[in-house]
Amino acid sequence: MKKMISVLLVLALSLCMGITAFAAEIDADGGEASADVKGTYVSGGDRATVYSVDVAWGSMEFTYTSYFIGNWNPDTHVYDDSTDAKWTCDADANKITVTNHSNTSVLATPSYTASGESIGIVNAEFDKENIYLASAVGKTMENAPTGSFLLTLSGQLNEDVEDLTVIGSVTVTITEETD
Repeated sequence: MKKMISVLLVLALSLCMGITAFAAEIDADGGEASADVKGTYVSGGDRATVYSVDVAWGSMEFTYTSYFIGNWNPDTHVYDDSTDAKWTCDADANKITVTNHSNTSVLATPSYTASGESIGIVNAEFDKENIYLASAVGKTMENAPTGSFLLTLSGQLNEDVEDLTVIGSVTVTITEETD
């Protein structure tokens, strides 16, 4: 009788829960029962690469001071107070800072393109060819991988460029860098 009630209970529960149940008979002398355990794999999805890179620019404003031969000194027959031509800028005006918030490592590469206008011959150099920035995984926002470039100008600007004028542009290209 107990066996019959047990079987009926199992059937009732399996119908309610939508689960198939199998009953195994074990007699009074003992024995054993077994059932296979089955599993299947379902992918949780592919890890997406997320790029998030901040680029902070200095003002990128420069001043060109032309060569000055100096003031003629008739007593010494030489020019006094001569100066070389030079490019100057305020502190960090020529700085480009790159911060990686991506879940992958990146390579930042700067480039300069001179303006197409007739402004003179203006060349540019960076203190580094590129910057490798590790992945931000496991790092706090304050400790995100960061690096900087410094832009230096050379050449000369035409004397008729008296107002702040676009003389070129800087581009920072970001590419994935495998660790």
